[in-house]
Amino acid sequence: MSFFKKLVIALSLSTAMLAVAPSVMAKPLGKIENQKPAETKIAIAATIEQAELTLEAIKAKGDIKDLLVEFKKTKQVAKTNESATTYHLREKALGRLGKARLAYKRGFQEKSVTKMTEAVEIFKKIKVTYEAFMD
Repeated sequence: MSFFKKLVIALSLSTAMLAVAPSVMAKPLGKIENQKPAETKIAIAATIEQAELTLEAIKAKGDIKDLLVEFKKTKQVAKTNESATTYHLREKALGRLGKARLAYKRGFQEKSVTKMTEAVEIFKKIKVTYEAFMD
């Protein structure tokens, strides 16, 4: 009888694993699979443009709620760049972006401008690096 119980448990576990496997193996939402070079260039340009808009908004000392929205937009646009060549630079720029957001949120506007300027420069470096790689 114990063999029969073990067999039933093993079958139920394997059935449960098969039921879950397709959802686990699916690609994550929002992930761009096999992004084309033209799409990558557009994503990089859009990221630079949005980052510059955010920097100008910081310099203008806008409302904190509006600026937090701008920071989020910049992060979302930056994540559309799926180039493995520039991934490390993108993460570095997003780190600076996060520090700029935190500084602005805490009321340190000058530090926020400094960190956001660094982020914009890194986003521009991403463009140069990607174009050099593609040539």
